[in-house]
Amino acid sequence: MNKEQYIYYLTGFMDGESCFCVALKNQRSAKVRWVLDPVFHVTQHAVNKEILYDIQRLFNCGIVIKKYGQPDTMQFVVQSRKELVEKVIPFFKKYELITKKKDFGIFAEVVEDLNQHKHKDKKEFIKLLKKVFQMNGGGKQRRYKLKDVLESLGSSETIRQTS
Repeated sequence: MNKEQYIYYLTGFMDGESCFCVALKNQRSAKVRWVLDPVFHVTQHAVNKEILYDIQRLFNCGIVIKKYGQPDTMQFVVQSRKELVEKVIPFFKKYELITKKKDFGIFAEVVEDLNQHKHKDKKEFIKLLKKVFQMNGGGKQRRYKLKDVLESLGSSETIRQTS
């Protein structure tokens, strides 16, 4: 397999084994009390960890770690917004995903808007928040509900969002 074929193989692999997520953290010191923390990760059993190192070399960034609470599971993780903007997002704009296309599109928009500091404005933060809750199955795995976060922000958007 040549290099280009291997890149397409890794792209397909990541289409199945990766996650684009934006964690929502309640942080009193933040301007709007909430922080959006984007992360890209690829998960694999420790027996096959070499593919994670191949992905790390492909992106020339990120780290490979043991997944917390799962000693037999490893992850390639990119948390740096700079690396997401400069390396991960351009890669997936060139090598398009199939199953994670929607989540990647939202993720890319959110990360780029965060990089432009749009989240510092409350109205813009609420727009970003709503996008984030459209990802990964509509946010059903999230600790916080969109309605509750909007209420904590004193947003008049709350009533329209609960339906």
